[in-house]
Amino acid sequence: MGLRNRFLYKHHSCFFITTTCENWAPFIEKSNAYQLLLNSFLFLCNKYEAAILGYVIMPNHIHLILYFKKENHLSSFMRDFKKFTSVQIRQKLDQTGYDLNKIRTGEGGFKIWKDRFDELYIRDRNHLEEKLDYIHTNPLQAHWCLAKRPEEYLYSSASYYVENKKQDSFISHYLDFA
Repeated sequence: MGLRNRFLYKHHSCFFITTTCENWAPFIEKSNAYQLLLNSFLFLCNKYEAAILGYVIMPNHIHLILYFKKENHLSSFMRDFKKFTSVQIRQKLDQTGYDLNKIRTGEGGFKIWKDRFDELYIRDRNHLEEKLDYIHTNPLQAHWCLAKRPEEYLYSSASYYVENKKQDSFISHYLDFA
C-alpha cells in the first residue's frame, strides 16, 4: 500500500481518520464486530502511545480523531488495525453463515477493508471541534437513523463528551492535548 505523501505529515500529531469496508458493505454490523474494534483501539493506543480523542463506529466505516503523544505512527497504527480486524471480522462473518464468496479476492484472500484510509491533519482546536461534531452526529443522519441524539449511540465517544461517561479506557478529552 502506497503512503500517498504521508511523509509530509510525519511531524504532525493529530488526525481525523476514516476507513471504510470494501464496497461500503456493512461488515462491522453483520459480524457484530463493534467490541472487537474497540478492543483493537485500546491495544494499538498502548502500543503506539496514542490517544483517541473522538470516534464513531458505523455499520460500514469508522471515523477517529487520533493523537500521537510522542511520535507519529499513523501508517503503522492503521496497518495493524486493519490487518488484525480484517481476519477477526472474516471469522465472525463465517460464524454467522455469511457467504464468504462475496468478499473473496482473485488471489484467494478476503477483502474486508478498502485498501486505503483517509487522513486529515487537524490544524487547530476549532478544526478538531468541527470534526468531533461531525463524528458524533454521523449516526443521526437521515440515511442511518441509528439514534435520536449523539450520546444515545453506543459506538461513539459522544456520551463521554455530553454526559461525561468514560466507558472506553482509550478515549481522552481533546482539551488535555489542546
